[in-house]
Amino acid sequence: MSASASASASASAADLGAIGDLSDPIRAVSQYKIDLWQTEQGLPLNTVQALLQSRDGGLWIGTAGGLARFDGKRFVTFDAARAPDVASQPVFALLEDRQGRLWIGHPNGVTVYEHGRFSTAITKAQVSRRRIWSLVEDKTGAIWAAGDGGLVRWKDGAVKVFGAADGLPAARLRSAAFDTAGTLWIGTTGAGLLAMTPDGKFKTFDPAAGFPHAQVRFVMADPAGGVWAATAGGGLVRMRGVDQPEMRVYTTADGLPSDHLTALTRDVRGDLWIGSWGAGVSRLRDGRFSTISTGHGPGPGTGLAGNQIWSLMADREGSVWVGTWVDGLNRLRNRAFTVLGTPEGLSHDNVRSVVAARDGAIWAATSGGGINRLKDGRITTLRQADGLPTDEVSTLHEARDGTLWIGTYTAGVARRRPDGHIDTFGADSGLPGVEIRAIYEDRAGTVWVGTRSALARFNGQGFDVVKAPGLPTEGVAAILQDRAGALWFGTTGQGLVRWRDGKARQFTTADGLVSDWVIALKEDARGELWIGTNGEGINRIKEGRVGAIKPADGLWDGLSQVFLEDRSGHFWMTCDRGFYRVARDDLDAFLDGGLKQVRSVGFGPGDTLRATSFAGNLQAAGAIDARGRVWLPSSAGLVVLDPEHLPGGGEPPTVRIEQIKVDGETLALDGQPLVLPPGPVALSVSLAASTLREADRVRFRFWMEGLSRGWTDVGNDRELTFPALSHGQYKLRLAVSGDGQRWRESDTPLPITVQPRFHETGWFHFLVAVGAIGFFAGAVMFRIRQLRERHIEMERLVAQRTEELRQANEHLKQLSFLDAVTGLPNRRRFNEAADEEWRRARRTGTSLALVLADVDAFKRYNDQMGHLKGDECLGAVGAVLGASIGRAGDLAARYGGEEFVVLLPGADREAALKVAESVRSGIESLAMPHPTSPAGPVVTISLGVAACVPSDTCTLENLIAQADEALYAAKREGRNQVR
Repeated sequence: MSASASASASASAADLGAIGDLSDPIRAVSQYKIDLWQTEQGLPLNTVQALLQSRDGGLWIGTAGGLARFDGKRFVTFDAARAPDVASQPVFALLEDRQGRLWIGHPNGVTVYEHGRFSTAITKAQVSRRRIWSLVEDKTGAIWAAGDGGLVRWKDGAVKVFGAADGLPAARLRSAAFDTAGTLWIGTTGAGLLAMTPDGKFKTFDPAAGFPHAQVRFVMADPAGGVWAATAGGGLVRMRGVDQPEMRVYTTADGLPSDHLTALTRDVRGDLWIGSWGAGVSRLRDGRFSTISTGHGPGPGTGLAGNQIWSLMADREGSVWVGTWVDGLNRLRNRAFTVLGTPEGLSHDNVRSVVAARDGAIWAATSGGGINRLKDGRITTLRQADGLPTDEVSTLHEARDGTLWIGTYTAGVARRRPDGHIDTFGADSGLPGVEIRAIYEDRAGTVWVGTRSALARFNGQGFDVVKAPGLPTEGVAAILQDRAGALWFGTTGQGLVRWRDGKARQFTTADGLVSDWVIALKEDARGELWIGTNGEGINRIKEGRVGAIKPADGLWDGLSQVFLEDRSGHFWMTCDRGFYRVARDDLDAFLDGGLKQVRSVGFGPGDTLRATSFAGNLQAAGAIDARGRVWLPSSAGLVVLDPEHLPGGGEPPTVRIEQIKVDGETLALDGQPLVLPPGPVALSVSLAASTLREADRVRFRFWMEGLSRGWTDVGNDRELTFPALSHGQYKLRLAVSGDGQRWRESDTPLPITVQPRFHETGWFHFLVAVGAIGFFAGAVMFRIRQLRERHIEMERLVAQRTEELRQANEHLKQLSFLDAVTGLPNRRRFNEAADEEWRRARRTGTSLALVLADVDAFKRYNDQMGHLKGDECLGAVGAVLGASIGRAGDLAARYGGEEFVVLLPGADREAALKVAESVRSGIESLAMPHPTSPAGPVVTISLGVAACVPSDTCTLENLIAQADEALYAAKREGRNQVR
C-alpha cells in the first residue's frame, strides 16, 4: 500500500454553469442533438431555401428542387400533374395565412395550396418574371410578396404592384416583415433596410444613413416592437421606430461567429437564432451568443452538415430547423435527457461508474480520464497526477464514513479518504487481480472487492483472497448483502453465489436462472432479490423460488446492467441499445401469475442519446441522487434523466390524414366524405401526427367501422392499406399515442362510401325479380300452347332435351370442383383459389391465413358406425366449415379424406385463430357420438393455423407446411384443439 499527498490542490476543475439546472430545458447548445436529412432520405434537393411549420404540425420545405412536406418520418413531394409551378421549381418563400392556406413563392409567381389543390394567386408577369423571396400577411388579410421584381400585394384576388411611382426606393427586395405597429420592414439587395409606414410612405436606412450594410438578407419582427435584420457583412441589427429610430448592431466583436448573416428565427422560449454564411448557427440568449457549426457540435465529430445557412425555423416543440445551401436539412433539438461529456467539462466521454455521494456530489469514473466530481455547478477532476494509480477507472463505492473506494482496470484499488488523501492497493497488497469489477461495504464495515479473477476482502492494511468451497473462483461483477445478512455474489460465468453462515450456495441455470453471467443485483423494499444478466432477461428470487422474465415476456431488452428504483416504483435498467423502464409491480404481477405480459418502455437512438452503449459488467453502473434523478454512465458521457419528465409524456399528439390514394391516384384532402367507384379498388391512407420531435415514438391505430369490430394497433406504421372494400358504408376512425398507453382519437372520422356495381344495386335485383316472374308466366303460357298444339310437341321436346343437356354439362363442370359428400369445394378448386389469392396478397402486401383441419379418430368412427354414418359425419363437419366463413374471397374446402382446409385472404394469425376456434367449438357442439374417440365422447376436430405476408422467403408451400405442422402438433397434444 502506498500513500499520496492530498489531491485536492492539484485537481483540475471545469465550470458546469453553462448547462444550468439539469432540470431546466434551456441549456448549453452542446446539449442539442443534431439530425440530418438529405436526398437519400427523400428530400427533393439538398439546397433548403424556405421552412414553415403549419398549424397541423407538418413541416413544409422549399428546396431548389421543389416543395416537400415532412411529418418527422417521411417526405411527401408533389408531381408536375398536381403542382406544375412547384413540383421541380425552386421554392424561396412559404407562408400560412389566417385561413390555413399555404402560400408558395417561386420564380413563376406565387401559388396557393388549399384542400390538397394548387392554384395561381400571383402570376409570373405580375412579379416581372423574377423570383419571390418573402411572403407576409398584414392585419387585414392581405398578402405581400417581396422579390427581385419589387413589391406585390394580393387582396381578395386583386393584385397591386408597387414601384417607383408609389415611392418604392428599390426594386430588388429580399425579405419582409410587419412589426407590431403595422410598419412593413423590407430588406433589400443593395439599398439597405426599407420601412413602409401604415400610411404608405417609405423610409430608407442605408450606409449613408448609418445603417451598417446595404445588403439585408432577412428581416424578422420582434414581439417587443421593431425588427431584427440580418445583413450580408454588417452583422445583426436591432431596429426600433421609424421617425426616431433606435439601432443596435451586433458583430463578431460581440460574439457572433461571422458578420455575414442569412436567416433569423425565434424559438418558443424567446431565444433568437441567427444563420450565417460560412459559420453555422448562433443562439442569442441573455445577451450572449453560442454557436454550432460543422466543427462545433454536441459531441466529438458531430456538428451541422454545412456552415452555409440559407433558412431557419423554430417549431412549436422547441426544435430549430436549419436549411443549408447544399448539405440538406438539419434539426437541432434539446435532448430529452441531459448528457454530460467532454463538451460540458468531463475529463472523458467513456463513463464507467457513477455514485451519488451523501454530501450531494456525483462521482463519475471514466476509462481514460480519471474521476470527475460534480457539485455546485462545477466539475473537479482527479487523475493519475493527483494520486490515482491510473486514469483507467472501472468502478466506485462510497463507504458509510465518506471514504470513496475506487476500482481500476489495470492498477487495483485506490481509497480516497474524506480529507482527500489517496491510498493505493495493488497486487502487492494481496489483491488476486488488478482489474476490479465491484466494491462493496457490508453492514459490519468490511469492504469486499470483486476482481476479474477472484474475490477479496479488506483487512485494514491490505486484502485477503477469500476462498471456500462454492465461492467464486473467477470474475465477480456484483456484490450485495440482503436484510438477513447473507452476501450475494454475481459472477461472470458461475451464476449467483449466496454466502451465509460460512456456507456457499450456488444458483445456476439449472436452478432457473436465465443465464450464469450475473452482472446486477438489487434487493427491493419487500426483500425480493432481483438479478440482472448479460442478455437473456432478469430473475427474481422470492421466498426461495426463482422466477424468470425474458424479452418475449415484454422486457425491452434482455440485458440488465443495473437496477435503479425510482420514487414511483419503476426499475431503470441499461443495455447496449439504450436504457429502459419497467414497473416493479408489473414484474411481480407477471411472476405471480396476475399479468400475461409486462409493459416496459425503452429509450434508444431516437431519443437523442449521444450513444446507446451503457456501462456494464461492473457494480455502480448507475445511481439515483437525493432529488430522484437517475444518472447512467455511457460510452459517450453521463446521461441524467428526471423520471417525472420523460419523452412521450404529456398529452398525446393529434392525428391527421396526410395523403389518400385510390388505385395509386392521389386525392385532394378537402374534408369531404370519400366516395369510391364500384368494383375492387385499392385504398391507401397515409397518417401523420402533430409532433415532429417524437415522430419516432408515436403509435397509430385505426377502426374501420363496417369492416372490423374494434381498434387495430399498427405501431409506427403510417400507411393503412385496404386492398378491396366491398360496396357499402364505412367510417375510418383514427387515434394516436405518444407512449402506447394514452390515446387521442381524431375529432372527425372519415366517412367512406363504396358505390355498388350495377348488378349489386337494388334496381338490378328488382329487374331480375320482374324478369323471373315474366319468364315463369311465359313458360306457363308456352306449356298451354304446347298442350293445344300437338304438332309442335316434338319441337318443344327437342328444345327441352337440348337445354337439359346444356345444363347437365354445366352441372358436371360444377361437380368437377365440388366434393360429393360434403358439398364443399374440392382439393382442385382449393388449389386454384390458393394460387390466385397468394398472387393477390403478394401484390398488395397483405396477410394470407390458412386453417387445416382433421376429424379426430375418423377411421375408428367409420369402422364402428359404418360408411353411411361416416359420410353423414363428414357432411356435418363440412356444413360447420362452410358456415364459418363470411367474407368474399374466403374458401372452405375438403382437402382429402377426413381433412378440410379454410383459406382466409387478408386475415392475420389472430383472426385465423378465431375462425379455427369457432369451427372447433361448432363441431363439438354438434354432439355426434363417437364412442371410441380418444379425444372425448363426441366427434371432435383438430386444427392447425398459419398466416404470413407472402414474400420470397414465405411461399404458399411453406404456409401449407406450417399449417400442417401446427395440425399435427394439435393431434400430438391431445386433439380437439387449435394450434
